[in-house]
Amino acid sequence: MSTNNVESRVIKAPATVVWDALRKQDFKFWALVKSAQLSSSPSEVGATRTTTFTDGTVQKHRLVEFSEINRFLTYEIIDSDPAIHSLSAQHTIRVFPVSADDSSFVQWSSDFSSEGSLEAVMDSKYKKLEALADLAKAVEK
Repeated sequence: MSTNNVESRVIKAPATVVWDALRKQDFKFWALVKSAQLSSSPSEVGATRTTTFTDGTVQKHRLVEFSEINRFLTYEIIDSDPAIHSLSAQHTIRVFPVSADDSSFVQWSSDFSSEGSLEAVMDSKYKKLEALADLAKAVEK
């Protein structure tokens, strides 16, 4: 049985602006990220990104799906030092325009395999919430 976690936020910035901050996959907006280095183009499926977090954790992610038209990307963690509780997961970030006020609805979901523990799901939840708050701070006018 798989487990998932979905977090979302309305951000007071146009979808094009929010997507521009996310599509590069450098996560400069996120206070927990110290650096991110891409192996090739951020939109190339199969490209890897090495992310170093402020606590010293280093993770390698592989892009498995990317849509410029539909404003979403899906990645999986393929390596982590220190090890994490669940490597078998796919994470998708989507940006939807809110036409009523030119804001954006951002959804970040994770689908964990059967090995996804409650601890992994809860850690994912709180990190997403923090990242979405940091994204809002970075792009809102």
